[in-house]
Amino acid sequence: MTIETHPNMPHEEEGLHCLLRRLREQSLQVDFQNQRQMALGMALEPYLAPLTAQYLAPLEEEIELAEWYLFADYFPTDGHPSLVEQIRDNITDHVPEEERVWLDPVRHSYMDVLRITGTDSTTQPHRLDLQSMGDNQEFQVFHPISPEFQQGRVLLTRLIRGSSTTYLPGSPLVLSSAMGNTLLSFTHDLRRHLEFGTGNFALAEWPEFTKQYGYLLIWSLARLRGGAMAVADAQVTYWTEIGDPFFYAIAIYAHHAFRVLAAGLEEWKNWEPQDPGHQQSSHPSGDSEIRRWVFKAPSAKPTSYALAKITLTPTQLIVEGDSASRLDSLKHQLAATFGFSLHFMGETVIPPPHSPPHVDLLADHYVAPPVTVSTAEEAKMLASFLETVYLEWAEQPCPALDNETPRHVARDPQKRPHIATLINQMEEQDLGLQRTGQRAYDYGILRSHVGL
Repeated sequence: MTIETHPNMPHEEEGLHCLLRRLREQSLQVDFQNQRQMALGMALEPYLAPLTAQYLAPLEEEIELAEWYLFADYFPTDGHPSLVEQIRDNITDHVPEEERVWLDPVRHSYMDVLRITGTDSTTQPHRLDLQSMGDNQEFQVFHPISPEFQQGRVLLTRLIRGSSTTYLPGSPLVLSSAMGNTLLSFTHDLRRHLEFGTGNFALAEWPEFTKQYGYLLIWSLARLRGGAMAVADAQVTYWTEIGDPFFYAIAIYAHHAFRVLAAGLEEWKNWEPQDPGHQQSSHPSGDSEIRRWVFKAPSAKPTSYALAKITLTPTQLIVEGDSASRLDSLKHQLAATFGFSLHFMGETVIPPPHSPPHVDLLADHYVAPPVTVSTAEEAKMLASFLETVYLEWAEQPCPALDNETPRHVARDPQKRPHIATLINQMEEQDLGLQRTGQRAYDYGILRSHVGL
């Protein structure tokens, strides 16, 4: 079915705009405030959850759609008539005829997902050819065409069908074709749940469904935006201030088999020994006892950057990677190679703080901009991680102490020098010292914690 329309007449548009202002004023009446809040809260419910509200806010177009739901679709729960009925039955204020003619079109309107099938900018105003993705109904709307209105894209909006005009009120939300298809799929899922839950299979009729539950289109859009943001956030890459990959995923192991581990790591393919002199920090008493290997990105250039690093000290093995997935893969490889020679101490896979990436609803793919992590942020992250690891370390069996706990060893006067020497060595080989040139942890706290 095709509904053809003609260019909007100025007085017709003015009548609809005036009615819209009247509906808004009526919804703001003191005795209707609770119902207004309930309707808007229903339409924007996904954005009101405390967790979601931290990173996702409704778009202006969504707020406008929610307000239209209040004006045209919402039936009050406290005995009030709908807003359209309140305006229609108003006997105290005069409602001009040019507004009254729009009351029924507004009352019968519903939210829709419309694909742009054609545009014509030679007419005044411009013509848009639209097709509902819900029931394939076709429309022609005369509306100024913005650069975003391209064939194949999708509009989430509401059409007002007058006697001679189909009007597109406000600013429709424009989506890419892929985004529009996903939005519709999410909405169909919600509709099926409603049908099974209520037993009302009449909701299969698209206009009846969207008239009663059009706000579910906003819910689906919130899910779409949240999911797209999560995908984009998972693709964020983190870099140091000098342009190297930032290793935020870190795991630390304790051991007492330096030669065995060093020999085994030498056999790993695609791992290169790293010159200790290349490090920013110096270790006057520990460099000869530290071995490092890096895993580099495949590249024909000899300067390809590292994606992961393994540092082996006499008592610890530290694994660093540019992502949680890479660290997980390395942990499995270490377990398969060395088994019980390594004793897990702790890990962190929390990405550095950053703003949620912007999701372009007109794009079919998500591209997240890179994040640069400052040295100060790096030091703060390492300090928090090492504090957690070492406070737990004090209570765990330590391979370098014959599997006794550091706190227990510190109580034995004959063994106390061993734990003191071990902590001194850990301080000299501090992870922050290796990465930034500054110690990330106050080892005096650790000495006090174990009882030295």
